[in-house]
Amino acid sequence: MSLSYIVQQMRPKEFNRNSVLEKCIVLFWSEGFNGTGIQKIVDLTNVNRYSLYDEYGDKEGILIASLKLYEERHIDWELLSSPLSIGDTLYQFYLSFYNPLKHNNHPLGCYISSMAMELRETDTMQTFFNEYLDRLKHKFSQALNENSSLEAKELETGAQRLTTFYCISMGMYVIFSQEETEKYLRNNLNLIVQCLNR
Repeated sequence: MSLSYIVQQMRPKEFNRNSVLEKCIVLFWSEGFNGTGIQKIVDLTNVNRYSLYDEYGDKEGILIASLKLYEERHIDWELLSSPLSIGDTLYQFYLSFYNPLKHNNHPLGCYISSMAMELRETDTMQTFFNEYLDRLKHKFSQALNENSSLEAKELETGAQRLTTFYCISMGMYVIFSQEETEKYLRNNLNLIVQCLNR
């Protein structure tokens, strides 16, 4: 074991990792990943460049860490285990991305989707987003399984439709008002649920 490794382990970390990532979520989401230089991150977080690179590797490493933190902290997965009807359960989950009271300085919508739209041609983002959509589809499948009497094939189809609708709906706040977005979500989710129940 090298002396530098031992010293590094003994030295207290100069910053709170999650606090830095929360600030980066707001920065990347508001200004775009490509529009954010490392100096902006240094200025916002008050963490020097060397420490950031030591912790995350590079700016892309910061992005991936921030996406993972967002998924863990800011997506309300528990809503999919609600005792409400499946239609109401799904509506509450989708609506959670558009609730301005929920987000601490976050724009409306989904950070992961926003970054995927900007960086869709990069391999790292494409891999992360595809894995995220797989997790989302699995969560939808679990919710449908718990709240309906669908067969396995119907569960698969329903979960895929809900995942596709998620991708379509995450930009609604750009086009519609809050009220129109809520109406759009409700109407389309009702239609998906009706199709599943046939």
